[in-house]
Amino acid sequence: MEHVFSVTSIDELKDVMPDSGGAVLVAGHTRPGDGGGGVFHWVAGSTLPGDDGIVVQGHNASGRWHRAEQRPVNVRWYGVTGDGTDASKGIQRALDACRQGGTVYLPSGTYVISRPLRIYQGTHFYGDGLLTVLKYVGPPDSGCLRSATPQANCAFNVSRVNLEIMTEGAWGVDLRGMSYSRFDHTFMHLRKHKTSGFYGPGDTRSPYYNLFTNCHVSGPGQHETNGCIAFNFAWDRATRDQSANANQVVGGHVNSCQVAVACYGTGNVFYGQVIEQCDDGYVFGLVPARVDAVSKGTVNSIAGCYTEYVRRVIVQQHAECVVTAELTHTTGYETVFDAQDTQNCIVLTSHDGRLASSRSLMHRRIDLRVP
Repeated sequence: MEHVFSVTSIDELKDVMPDSGGAVLVAGHTRPGDGGGGVFHWVAGSTLPGDDGIVVQGHNASGRWHRAEQRPVNVRWYGVTGDGTDASKGIQRALDACRQGGTVYLPSGTYVISRPLRIYQGTHFYGDGLLTVLKYVGPPDSGCLRSATPQANCAFNVSRVNLEIMTEGAWGVDLRGMSYSRFDHTFMHLRKHKTSGFYGPGDTRSPYYNLFTNCHVSGPGQHETNGCIAFNFAWDRATRDQSANANQVVGGHVNSCQVAVACYGTGNVFYGQVIEQCDDGYVFGLVPARVDAVSKGTVNSIAGCYTEYVRRVIVQQHAECVVTAELTHTTGYETVFDAQDTQNCIVLTSHDGRLASSRSLMHRRIDLRVP
């Protein structure tokens, strides 16, 4: 029978001699019961870099202690406790363990993040919903979550996490380098002005074909002037020529942002959103370099969306921005469609036309005749 004995921490495991036993029970990463423990087996020929989570290197040049259960990766394995202290380094080491794909789990807790977390192709990064809080205190012009390879497209899944953006001018998710990705049941609390939930300028490859389901963004109040944008499909800063294309936003709630959706790309669909207490709902415009171009138009669609106390529900900044929209309910507005040119646009509201500003731009009638 193989001898199994226990140690209190990963540091103590490093001092265990391999011939002391083939398996060691570690009580915790730093201290017993902190969630970072587990069973480790000695692999004599291993030369993998030690990460003090899944692979632990002792004093031998060859041979490593390998965690017996390696998936899904739990951030607690890397000394992260969720007690409100800076967890950037530990969570990044957990994400680095999934360079070739995998799953990273964030248990309930509050994790302070001081620099962007880099996510790799094929990674699923998930938590316990509102109970998993990533409190981002990183620099302006950066996002709490970003692609590890923004120069090349990658696809991954983020779900059930709650991001609090604590720096003015920062973002929750930097979408650059992300295509075919999914964001499910995420929560964004923008605690400062001039912040964005999802920030996505284009680069001819991304952010394209992403799916956002049940993603909620809440601003800090003062929605008339706070400069916050929930979904900011902006343009690239170099050539000012590209934006986010062919993304789908399904469901979710936006409130207390100056702009719920700013969209300068084409082919994007917004379905079933609820928008409340925002100055503007959907703003559609052209990227600066295309204002005078021969080919410059965009087409975007809205379906089944509900707005309440949104001053301007849809804003068309340029006549070449074609909009098709069916609004399930609008109330408390000043203007439903602030348009430069309604040609080729279809905006349908649920009102019967008694309020002039809510009348549909295209009136359709279908008579059913039953024999």
